[in-house]
Amino acid sequence: MRVAKFPHHKDFATFDYGATAVTQARIEPFCTGQFTEEAHNLILVGGTGTGKTHIAIALGTTLINNGKKARFFNAVDLINALIKEQAEGNAGKIIRQLSALDCVIIDELGYIPFPKSGGALLFHLISKLYEKTSVIITTNLEFGEWVSVFGPSHRLQANDCRAADAKMTTALLDRVTHPCAIVETGNTSYRFAQSKRRRKM
Repeated sequence: MRVAKFPHHKDFATFDYGATAVTQARIEPFCTGQFTEEAHNLILVGGTGTGKTHIAIALGTTLINNGKKARFFNAVDLINALIKEQAEGNAGKIIRQLSALDCVIIDELGYIPFPKSGGALLFHLISKLYEKTSVIITTNLEFGEWVSVFGPSHRLQANDCRAADAKMTTALLDRVTHPCAIVETGNTSYRFAQSKRRRKM
């Protein structure tokens, strides 16, 4: 659990299904960890405050309690770590470490723009984990908006930038979504709904 580096403790015992669009029946099958045996991925997509991070951490905690190895990253922190690693001449170290795990959680993809080189590094990482390590991604972006994650290279002309970004996004989505389960958490704030329910008690 220490190695997983969760930012805080979350579990399903404290998750209020009544305050979210996600059903318990939709989530429970993932708790067995079978999807990690097959290196399948999971994407939690929905608006801000809809319980995506809670579910991801709770699921990671459940996997660890069942003997699996997991690691949590905020998407921007992961990108910055990959950039730093490359700058220091140690490229590949993070990939080797994560390839030894059962599951990698990438939280808040798309909330904050990445540095220009970040998209390519993320693509490379996920490509290396493909069919080896399960990836759980939480995001507020529809798939059509994922191209906005990848910053264009200054060495390309504007039209070439957009074409390269689109190709990278398509390739990334192909690796992330095959095979993959997608859970939509809706757009109604889980935190707001949970707070409202508590006030009524």
